[in-house]
Amino acid sequence: MSTIDRRTFLFAGALAAAGVGLAACTPDGDWVRLEASAIEALRRRVEGTVLVPGDSGFTNAWMPRNGRFADAVPQLVVRVAGDADVATCLAWCREHGLPIAVRGGGHNYAGLSTTTGLVLDLSRLSSVRVGPDGRMTVGGAATNADVLDATRDGSWLLPGGTCLSVGVGGLVLGGGIGYHSRWAGLTSDHLHSARVVTANGDVVIASADEHPDLFWALRGGTGGTFGVCTEFRFDAVPVPRGEIVYYRFAWTGADAALAMLVALDRIHQTAPPEFVASAGIQATPVDDDGPDAAMDVFVRGQYLGGEDDFLAIIAPLLEATPPPLSRDIRVEPFWEVAPRFTNPESENHSWGDISRYADAPLPEAALQHVVELTADAPSRTPTTNVQFWMIGWVGGAVMDSVGRTETAYVHRGMTELLRPTPVWANLTDAALVADLEAWTSAVIDVLDPHTPRESYQNFPNLAVEDWPEQYFAENLGRLRAVKAEWDPDGIFTSAQGLSGNG
Repeated sequence: MSTIDRRTFLFAGALAAAGVGLAACTPDGDWVRLEASAIEALRRRVEGTVLVPGDSGFTNAWMPRNGRFADAVPQLVVRVAGDADVATCLAWCREHGLPIAVRGGGHNYAGLSTTTGLVLDLSRLSSVRVGPDGRMTVGGAATNADVLDATRDGSWLLPGGTCLSVGVGGLVLGGGIGYHSRWAGLTSDHLHSARVVTANGDVVIASADEHPDLFWALRGGTGGTFGVCTEFRFDAVPVPRGEIVYYRFAWTGADAALAMLVALDRIHQTAPPEFVASAGIQATPVDDDGPDAAMDVFVRGQYLGGEDDFLAIIAPLLEATPPPLSRDIRVEPFWEVAPRFTNPESENHSWGDISRYADAPLPEAALQHVVELTADAPSRTPTTNVQFWMIGWVGGAVMDSVGRTETAYVHRGMTELLRPTPVWANLTDAALVADLEAWTSAVIDVLDPHTPRESYQNFPNLAVEDWPEQYFAENLGRLRAVKAEWDPDGIFTSAQGLSGNG
């Protein structure tokens, strides 16, 4: 947050404390003034908590996980208690012409759960219940951690993400990929129904039998687009019996990075769904050996089968790379392995990656160029650096058993997801941030001729100019029709929000 933004935040807090009222900017650039009496009226109408600048807990309530969007200070946050509060907030915002953003975990990569208006905070709706038949009832703001706590050591699994503090609502509404999606399917593939508060305040159930068009759109059309989902029901998958393989290999240096990326890329073309891998290279501080040597390289994943079969699949990678500096292969029960793929909450920082799906082998020359760009990183500190990820969570017979147009998640038939990821400490100099973003664009330019123009909608980036086509491809027209039906006045809008009129 810049000095100017801090002053704006403090000024807003002073106004609120004095009972003067607040002002918010609409998506059209118009300013809406809120009188203190209007805010007090909202407090009386909701069961939940209304927070404005100056209130205790306001900063924690509005601060997004991605620090690059901390400049968008809302005029109020409403921590809703249930469906009635959601409907009340929607009506109140319509009455006062105030923009609204829906927030579950607050991790949106493009800051789409931020606004200068009202943040609709669902965090109180976080319960998780697992029935004996595997039917899971999950609150609209339950996190990956909540789901893991409810299922760990049990008989059922909901395929989900890796970051424990990410909201399952955002995950499922954008598709939902993770270390279990190749063998178990997307999170959204297991959605049975969703309870939705619509733009006009009605509460409906969307399922295959009730409002099927809305149900189709909720499985990949992204959150905060068609309504506010306050509860989800999933059909979980049985946990694999017996022991499975966990593995992790690590190297350093550009030569190992290129050999690893080329070999793993080839493995991903034919690997069975039971094999899952995620690989990364990261620029690290340079020592006497130069920038090519200053690169951490790793592959980790799991295999739902025996160690001999796993070694046969991974053999081309181990033959192509130098001996790993660390090698970890374990054969253990599923619930010993699964928690290793979860990441605890990290310190608030900024990031700005762009993802690109691949559906065919990448030329070695392209991967060589990616490694060279990483070696030429704009920054290499522990908090501000560049990373390139080759994620094998997508593709395979299980995920591709669902057609590209059967749900709003269109990216079937892919082999991997590629992700250049710059990260930086909050308050990093703007010129360096621009260099990091330019690095990201340069990597995408290298990949562009060899990949379809498809990007994962749960890793959004405001720099993607043709984002509707990249996120939704041939499903875009139908999604716009659903938007026109369920939110004709555009109550739910954002910098990358679909409209119903093309």
